[in-house]
Amino acid sequence: LSNRNAYPAFYRTVPSDNAAALAIAQLFLNYNWTSCLIIYQNDAFGNGGATAITNAFLKNGLGIAGTLLFDIVTLRLQDNLNDFLTASPTRIVVLWVNSFYVPSIIQNALDYDLIGPNYLWITSASFDLSNFNRTYYPNLIGLLNLEPTVASVANAPINAALLNAAFDLWNQYEPETFPGSNNVDDYAFFAFDAAWTLVQSLQKFCSIT
Repeated sequence: LSNRNAYPAFYRTVPSDNAAALAIAQLFLNYNWTSCLIIYQNDAFGNGGATAITNAFLKNGLGIAGTLLFDIVTLRLQDNLNDFLTASPTRIVVLWVNSFYVPSIIQNALDYDLIGPNYLWITSASFDLSNFNRTYYPNLIGLLNLEPTVASVANAPINAALLNAAFDLWNQYEPETFPGSNNVDDYAFFAFDAAWTLVQSLQKFCSIT
């Protein structure tokens, strides 16, 4: 769906798996890391992410030391996590699963002492650290979370006038759901960008037909 030539009418609300995989590869290059293990869920989301990461790594001269499936039906890893990690030459794990699967996998790793300071886990989904016992907090230094973010965070230019107008409309017609301009979730911004792009496209299409 990321191919604009093949799917010209598809408007993405979040960055593609390929963009996320490239960001992970660039992170590895920046710190001179050479390989990783991938843990991913056994569905289209997981398979797509694992493929995107593998392709991005190969294009940048990086290696995949191994992969491990997380079964979303049984909610179990399809191999012993301790054996999988301790037998590997790399100590970096990329975890590509939906956010509600992350805590159980991370807890499994914590039980085996497989997170920080000797292991680095990179996740692509946010989760609440308060789910874990406070005694594990020192180990969580071995967690790195990579998420898509909005342009303003990276000091990239934005259409502030348009955004403020949208906030005003939201606050006017649904004040009970408006969290305040500083508390809007990033994914709401992604959806707004996609919707606005679609509006502009429809406007242009209607003007020439």
